[in-house]
Amino acid sequence: MARARIKADLLTLGGPVPFDIYNAEGKLLLKRGYVVESELQLERLVETGTYDPASADARRLGQEHQSGRVVQEFGRLPSSLLRDKVSVFECLKDVAARLETLLLPDAPAAEFGSAVSSAVATIRECGALDSDAALAQILVSESLNYASRHPTNVAILATLLFSRLRHDEARAASAVAAALTMNLSMVALQDTLYRQQGALTSEQLDAVKHHPTASVAALRRHGIEDPVWLQTVEQHHEARDGSGYPAGLKNDAICQEAQVVSLADRYCALVSERAYRPALSPRKAIKELHERNTNAIDSSLIVSLISAIGLFPPGAYVRLANGETAIVVRRLIDPKHPVVFALHQDTTTPYETPKKRLTASHRDFAIVADVKPNAVRVKIDPEVLWPPTAR
Repeated sequence: MARARIKADLLTLGGPVPFDIYNAEGKLLLKRGYVVESELQLERLVETGTYDPASADARRLGQEHQSGRVVQEFGRLPSSLLRDKVSVFECLKDVAARLETLLLPDAPAAEFGSAVSSAVATIRECGALDSDAALAQILVSESLNYASRHPTNVAILATLLFSRLRHDEARAASAVAAALTMNLSMVALQDTLYRQQGALTSEQLDAVKHHPTASVAALRRHGIEDPVWLQTVEQHHEARDGSGYPAGLKNDAICQEAQVVSLADRYCALVSERAYRPALSPRKAIKELHERNTNAIDSSLIVSLISAIGLFPPGAYVRLANGETAIVVRRLIDPKHPVVFALHQDTTTPYETPKKRLTASHRDFAIVADVKPNAVRVKIDPEVLWPPTAR
C-alpha cells in the first residue's frame, strides 16, 4: 500500500476521520470513523499521519478539496462564551501596567514586594494556561512604555525557560521577580535610550554600567532581602567570558538564574524595535545570540531557548511558499513547522478572516522567509488567534 502525508484540509475538528491513519512506520494509529476531539490531536495527526490515497473516501475527499484550502477559519468568539475564560493578553497587559506604577520613584515601599510577587504569579499562570499566547505577547505587544513592557516580556520568556529547564520553582519565582525589577534604578533612562538615536553620553554610560548594583540598593530600600532575587539583579549583565558588568564575573561565578534572565533580556531586546534600528526577526535574533555571544552565554541555554520557543515562535510573521503572509500561532514538535494563520497575499487585499495553515502538511504552506511586522497590511486582534482559555 502506497501511503501519502495527510493534507490539512482532509480532517475536521469534531468530525470523524474519513480513512485509516497510519504512522510513518505503517502502524495503524486511528481507524476510519474515529472523531478528532481536539485541536492538538488534529495538528499531530497532520504532522505525523499517513493514509492510503487510493481508498474510495480519500479519492472523494481529494476531489472535493483540490483547492488546498484551509481547515477552519477563526472569527471572534461571542462574549457569552468568554465569561468563564481568561485572556492571557489582558492579564499580561495588566501586569505591565501595574509594573509601570510600581517602578515609579514614589511607589509605596510597603506594597512593593507583594505586588511584584503577585505579578510573578500572574505571569506563571498565563504561561501554564497558554504558553503560545504568552510567547506571542512578546512580539505583538505595543502598548505601554518600553521600561515596563520590556521587563514584562523578559519575565514571560524567563518563566518558560525555567519551566523547560525544570528549575527549582521557588528560585525560578525569585528570578522572574528579578527580571521584572532588574532596571529599577534606570527606568526613566531606559525610556530615553529607547527613543535615542545618537551615541550614549558619558553620564548615560556610567548609569548603565552601574545600574545592576544601584537596582539592588533600590530593592533593599523597598524591603527586598530575597538572596536569589538580589543576586539575579546584581548579575544579570555578567557574561561567562568575563566581558560583562559590573563585576566582570566568569563562568559559574554567575548564578544560573542570572544567566537565564540575561539570555531572555538579550533576546527580547533584539526582537524589539529601537529608534536607531528595526526589530530583528526571532530567527535572526537567535542567530546573533549564537554567533556573537559564543563565549558569553552558555550554549546549552541557547539550545533550551530554541527548544522553548521554536525557530518560528508565536507572534512571528512569515512568508509561505504560496505567497501568503502569515502569523505563527502554535508551536509543534518540529520547530520548523508551526501552525500559522494566513493574513493576506502580496497581490490581494487582506482576508476577511485569517486562514489556518499547517506548514508541514503541504508544500504550498511551507515557510520560506521571515516578514517584518511593518510589511504586514492587516492588524489582528490577538484574541482572535489566541482565544481566552478556561482557568
